[in-house]
Amino acid sequence: MAGFVTALMNARKKTKDKIDYNERGKEILGILKKYDYNDGLTPQMTVDILQDLGPTFVKLGQIASTHTDMLPQEYCDALGKLRSSVAPMDAQTVHEQIEKHLGKPAGEIFSSFDDDPLGAASIGQVHRAELEDGTVVAVKVRRPGVVDTVAQDFALIEKILGAAEKLSGSKEGGIDLMTMVTELEQTSKIELDFTNEARNLDRFYANNEGREGVKSPKCYDELSNEAILVEDFVSGPEVGDEEYVNSLPDEERDRLGNLLADNFVSQILEDGFYHADPHAGNVLLVDDGIEWIDFGMMGTVTTKQRQILLDIVTALVKRDSYGLKRTVLQIAKPRGPIDHGALLATCEEMTSQFADTDLESFDTGDLINSITSGLEDEGYDIDPFLTNLGRGLITIEGTVKALSPRVNIMDCMTRHINTGFDPDSIQRMVESFVIKGVQGIDDMAGLPTKAVETLDMLQKSQLKVGGDFGADGKTVKAANYMVRNIVLTIMACTLFLGACVLCLAGTKAEPSGPLTGAGFAFGAVGFILMVYVFFTVKNDK
Repeated sequence: MAGFVTALMNARKKTKDKIDYNERGKEILGILKKYDYNDGLTPQMTVDILQDLGPTFVKLGQIASTHTDMLPQEYCDALGKLRSSVAPMDAQTVHEQIEKHLGKPAGEIFSSFDDDPLGAASIGQVHRAELEDGTVVAVKVRRPGVVDTVAQDFALIEKILGAAEKLSGSKEGGIDLMTMVTELEQTSKIELDFTNEARNLDRFYANNEGREGVKSPKCYDELSNEAILVEDFVSGPEVGDEEYVNSLPDEERDRLGNLLADNFVSQILEDGFYHADPHAGNVLLVDDGIEWIDFGMMGTVTTKQRQILLDIVTALVKRDSYGLKRTVLQIAKPRGPIDHGALLATCEEMTSQFADTDLESFDTGDLINSITSGLEDEGYDIDPFLTNLGRGLITIEGTVKALSPRVNIMDCMTRHINTGFDPDSIQRMVESFVIKGVQGIDDMAGLPTKAVETLDMLQKSQLKVGGDFGADGKTVKAANYMVRNIVLTIMACTLFLGACVLCLAGTKAEPSGPLTGAGFAFGAVGFILMVYVFFTVKNDK
């Protein structure tokens, strides 16, 4: 994140005459001038700057906190605090927003409303309230003017980064800041409209309603719109509450860890709709189970994408580099001509990396991250579904480990597919048995495909073959003998089958006619000779 602020400062110093700053731009530059950068940026200073800059930059910091591959761990830890340390709105502003968007004062809608927020985020904050029937609810209120502010920030950030990259000739610190900004823009557009989160709540609630030990809040759609969201109030210790979690016996921690992991796998493989931000603060421990909160970021997985995910895992387990290559080409778009040889080598490296690891020991998030990063390095654009899913898996693995280090996501995925007893799971088990039954046939059938792919790579000079070939007289004689017998067998079979075709084709040729009879006769003689040779002739020792 230091690189991000440095880019802003460089732009302020070098591009004053190249960027048409609006009032928001001048405000940002004024904030940046308050800080002393002579001794460099510390993680805490970076957090302070982003908080002063406003909601867009706070959200950017939140997203950056999950990119341990791009930022030092100390910056990720500091930026992670932005999730819960944002300055709240004052009570008057909150009430004005409620009346503006619901048409009535809070006192006419709720029997009670707590002005002290339960939590504040970059886009809005949450308050505890009570409906007329006594139901306790959480009311999420959007910050006024945040939509316009975010839109202005995006336009300005893109100008600054574009100008800074042109001046420097490279990305600051080797970090693709523009990609991060694009990601922020996409997610913020969704999160700024609370109707999206309301739909997510309804869908997630319906998906998990019948699952034992798994809960989620109910949304009150009649009181929700683009700026106000009302849902069931839930409370309980977070998974991130180390003191509480450590007080639980190991058996209970294992049970809760498996419950959380199994449910997340169900969201992916059964529902195709999963919580895309499953950090430890978004899972509460309630009653005898778990309760999910915060549905601003959700992910979807189609049936085809779920199959691709399973095919990737299967190829890695079987150490099938050809199968992995065919699968990744379904989700990876080359930026130029495909170098099949290089791609096969990359897939071979991937399969080798996980060859000595049991399926149940796979670190699923690292597996997906290894595939996406390896392909991106080779010049491929990856389908966003896999990148987003990988990020979610990395996050959920950390959350599960916070509950129990003995629980593994891939182990739960394997158990979910192979040993469930609900009707859908039984059907999946039967399909699994059928797949395993034809697996050998599938491997054999795949040999011609692999041969064609290899020949194609050879033809395009994308694969090199080296070897030392030599043969003595006996070997050459045996090879000639084998080839001659194969040719004679093919000729005999061709004559026999040709005669059969003539009979079945409705031609004038009859089985007793000279042409058809000759075909049957030569075919039969050839077959008898081959059988005789096979059982009587022995190779020279």
